[in-house]
Amino acid sequence: MKLVFSGIQWCGKWTQARLLEEKHWAKILEMWGEFRRVISSGNELWETLKEIMNRGDQVNWELGWKVMEDAIENVMKEYSDSIIVFDGFIRNDWNKEIFDRLLPDYQVVLFELSEEKSKQRLLGRMFNKTTGETFMVGTTHDPETWEELIRRADDNEEGILKRIQLYKDLTLPVVEVQREEWRVIEVNADQSIGEVFAELEQKLWLSEKKDYCSI
Repeated sequence: MKLVFSGIQWCGKWTQARLLEEKHWAKILEMWGEFRRVISSGNELWETLKEIMNRGDQVNWELGWKVMEDAIENVMKEYSDSIIVFDGFIRNDWNKEIFDRLLPDYQVVLFELSEEKSKQRLLGRMFNKTTGETFMVGTTHDPETWEELIRRADDNEEGILKRIQLYKDLTLPVVEVQREEWRVIEVNADQSIGEVFAELEQKLWLSEKKDYCSI
């Protein structure tokens, strides 16, 4: 099963991916994680990528296509028979073009959350400046490294609205095309973590019976 997780910022995609990993041995591939890997490796693109990530912008085709293609091809070599969750991979047209070509049987899980709820969650999140990982409101230290967390410089209303607008302008139109292709499974993200996961499991099994998912 090859699943692309999509949804407005801070809708809980990563949390749900981790639950799938723990319960169903899913393999998670997170796009920003792949870019962070390039940054930490000293690749010649790292300065530009770091600047883009710090601004909260989307990476353009010229910088991102090779990282994205390599990530997909590498994970498929090792985990082709597993559940694979691609988190944050399809955010615009050129992302979709790569997936349509390399992994044509993928399905999209769309976590539905209102713009206002997204904004509230983003205003409270914390950030590890070393790893780039983000954490829920109220978390003061990274639970793995115990590094002190900070607020992102652009986690203010202006920066948050900019990222939400990017999602609405670039990602939502792609989701609508994917919906017409019968790829999209919708999950209500405005519930407790456990309730979201229960619905996710149910929808995946139902979609399997309807032949919406490829396993």
